[in-house]
Amino acid sequence: MTANERTAENGEIIISDEVIASIAVNAVKDVEGFSGFSAKAPGVLSGAGTGKSVKVTSIDNDVRLHIYIRVKNGTNIQTVSTAVQRSVKNAVQSMTGKVVSKVSVSIQGIDFSAPNELKANS
Repeated sequence: MTANERTAENGEIIISDEVIASIAVNAVKDVEGFSGFSAKAPGVLSGAGTGKSVKVTSIDNDVRLHIYIRVKNGTNIQTVSTAVQRSVKNAVQSMTGKVVSKVSVSIQGIDFSAPNELKANS
């Protein structure tokens, strides 16, 4: 487990990558047009965290995130992606004090189902 470290007056503050990923997940859930998380695409290889929907890379005070999501049918993918980037960056920076230099968003699919759709002429 890679940890982010920060020296405080009374000692050291360590924020794990898992905590940063959790903050990112919660930030994304409120974005309009977001449908769900997705594991990384088959064949995409990386180190730790393979198969997770959020990959966190931390070097010193710099944090980079890569998020794998699905969007709702009929939404503008560019708008959703930009909103996800903004929401994640703001949430992680405000809660951790770390600098988020990059938030990459991979759209893994579009949800065409509408579970809350009202049935016509029922």
